[in-house]
Amino acid sequence: MVLMILYFTHPARDYHSAFFDARSAVRMILLFSLILLGKSTAYGETKFDPPGEIFLISDTALHLVCTGEGQPTIILEAGLGGNYLDWTLAQPLIAKHHRVCAYDRAGAGFSQSTVRSRTAANITDDLHELIAKADLQRPLILVGHSFGGMIALHYAFRFPSDVAGLILLDPMHPDQFTRFVEVGVEVPTEPNLILGRTASFAATYALPQSLHARAMYLAGSDTARIFMVKEMRWMLLDAAEVKAAGYPHLPSLILLHGNREWDGSYPDGRMERAWLAMHTELAQSIGAPPPIAVAQSGHQLALDAPEAVALAVEELTARVLGLN
Repeated sequence: MVLMILYFTHPARDYHSAFFDARSAVRMILLFSLILLGKSTAYGETKFDPPGEIFLISDTALHLVCTGEGQPTIILEAGLGGNYLDWTLAQPLIAKHHRVCAYDRAGAGFSQSTVRSRTAANITDDLHELIAKADLQRPLILVGHSFGGMIALHYAFRFPSDVAGLILLDPMHPDQFTRFVEVGVEVPTEPNLILGRTASFAATYALPQSLHARAMYLAGSDTARIFMVKEMRWMLLDAAEVKAAGYPHLPSLILLHGNREWDGSYPDGRMERAWLAMHTELAQSIGAPPPIAVAQSGHQLALDAPEAVALAVEELTARVLGLN
């Protein structure tokens, strides 16, 4: 459900690309398939109710799921094509000590679509208005995964008084497209090309069986199809927008995938080295310690290693509150 590490089918090999998340790509393929099939399948026309609250903002309505109690409040920002289900395993762990809220960006999950372009400014404006409408206590901690990591970074820059700390999970780097090309890593950026080269991985990756039907239902909606296309179309411009604006400097942590899955595509390690180098530089820029590689985890950190994400929240909270 998120952005950044995707699995594509190369003419000669399967490879990972740090543009677009595998689960996101699968959702896109799935929803096109469902449309062609008239949305039949075993899931039929089953309807699901949103588990959270719906808040009216600007020209849309956003879905927010909050659990737990305790300060500071934690906001969870999913990756490309993602929704609140991306946090299914991590949110309950964080909720043991905090008020923690996952939300669906406009067009995702149970949120309504919007006619406004998916610029980083518009996305962060939406979140800013949602936080105000939901009356969430600030300053808070933002946790962003993949594309959502870049959005969280931009939010902290634009609304510094809202944010006490930042946790980035294998985040999209504004320079990643250029940096990968420089070391000879192929990074497709055209949505149609990406979809055509993406293998069929399950949209229900790592989710409990009880949520599979719901995940398939959300992935197969027309709103989700349009939402994903919009986010992919704006990706390069969003990266340029965030880079041009600048980075915040605040208590932060960066967690990276630690299973070195990209070595399967580039055995000389060039892709992994480039990823680590650019995030080491990002950490220095925002005041974070060196990035932490989470052993055995792939790009979907919140699903592969939810305990590590919850521990990062506790570590950063202690720093923010001056407890260590």
